[in-house]
Amino acid sequence: MPLARRALFELRPTIMNALVENPNPSMGYDWEMDWPALLYAPVGEPGQRPIGLLIVGCRRDHWYSEDDITYAIELGTTLAPLVAALRGPLGRLNESEGEVAQLLSYGLSAPEIARAIRVDDHASRELVDSVTRKLQRVDAGELALPLEEMRPRRRSFRL
Repeated sequence: MPLARRALFELRPTIMNALVENPNPSMGYDWEMDWPALLYAPVGEPGQRPIGLLIVGCRRDHWYSEDDITYAIELGTTLAPLVAALRGPLGRLNESEGEVAQLLSYGLSAPEIARAIRVDDHASRELVDSVTRKLQRVDAGELALPLEEMRPRRRSFRL
């Protein structure tokens, strides 16, 4: 998704407006091409590395206005504490540990994980141990999001 990467890299919204609707949708394979209008807005504090990406799409031809873009920017800023809290303990994991944590959540064993990520059993067990060790250090306070952080910072938004 080059447009999503561009929005994250440039730290600003990226918009795609098509002139015509796609008459032959891809059935989910390339969903970006199926939507005539997309808006990608980084989620995070202004000037900081984004922690997520807000994607807004419209199934009909639509041109995003400056008000729409401003709204998406402010919504991305407002959502930042919520997204950060949801990432919580999983934010401690590196990319390979995150993949292992996801496979563990599916109920896979260490040998099954080794086959899935194409490493030997020893490396898989080390990754599983690392994930369980890091996640055991989580206390309840880290899992809760204070209500103050959920309140909008700049203005109230229309729904």
